[in-house]
This record gives sequence, structure tokens and C-alpha cells, in this order.
Amino acid sequence: MENQLPKMKKMTVEDQGCFMLLLENIHPHMRLAFPNGAKIMAGLAAWIVNKFMEEETIHEGIASLLGTDELAGHALNNVQSVARADKYPGSMFALVPYIPVSDKVVQFQITAIVEYCCTEILALAGAMSEKLKDQDAWNNETREKYEDFPLIRPSDIKAAVAQDKELKAAFGTLFKV
Repeated sequence: MENQLPKMKKMTVEDQGCFMLLLENIHPHMRLAFPNGAKIMAGLAAWIVNKFMEEETIHEGIASLLGTDELAGHALNNVQSVARADKYPGSMFALVPYIPVSDKVVQFQITAIVEYCCTEILALAGAMSEKLKDQDAWNNETREKYEDFPLIRPSDIKAAVAQDKELKAAFGTLFKV
């Protein structure tokens, strides 16, 4: 089965606002794992939020990004750890708010939810990146492996973006690749 990345939209003003909130409130564990890549990961999170808002459920959102293979299943399992029925109804709208930054109430929601969603966002980003592993940037035996997040490094994301036309269209301006 051929897995293709979906067409990507440019970041809107709301995307950029979400990016800034994630950057300001980024989880300390993410800072430890990616000390030089917080902006890249926050931008990736904002992009994932943007893509998820096109779908209604977690299953559909992950399928639209990653297909339905084992990697997507792994990412889904990670996401479901914060999407329990007693906390969230399983809707992307509840899991990761996507709103204009002028809404102070929802800004607080983002701050709180980033605490829950940080590792799940990383799992999604890692699974998406794994789909690009046949690119030259991934065939590097000296690539450092983080114990907690072995699939992804900021430099890997940047290199993958530089080599993929659709990813570059989505991330190029933000990351200046």
C-alpha cells in the first residue's frame, strides 16, 4: 500500500497563534529531549493541530496523516492515553483546541492540554517522520538516539522537510529550509 502525505494548507493566523502558545508553554520534558529544537517541535505541533481540525475523530485524524499501518496504530495508542472517555469525548476539538489567540479562556485550555498532549504530539511526529526514513537524511548511523524519543530529532525533521516538496511547502517558511 502506497502511503502519501496529504496536501497541506499554509499556516493561518490561528495556526501561528497556536504555535506561539505551544512555544511559550512547552513541556519541560520536550525541552530536555530537544534543547535546540523547541521551535521546530512547536511548529510541527501547530501543523498537526491544523491537520487534525480537518477531521472529526482521533482515528480519522491519524489516518489522514499517517495512513492505517502499524506506525499509525502505535501513534493512535499513544494518543488514546490522553483521550480517555472520562476526560475527553474522543474528538480532536476537545483533545487539542485550535482557536484564535485572542480567546483568553481557550489560551488557558491550550496551556493545560499541552501538558497532556506533549508526548502524544511527539509520537505522531515520530511516526510521520518514520515514513520518511528512506530519505538520505535518515540513513546516518551516527544519528543520536534519544532514549525516550528514538524516532525523531530536530535536525532529522529539518532535513526531511528540506528533501520533501510537500513538507517544504508546509514548513519551509517557518523553518527557513
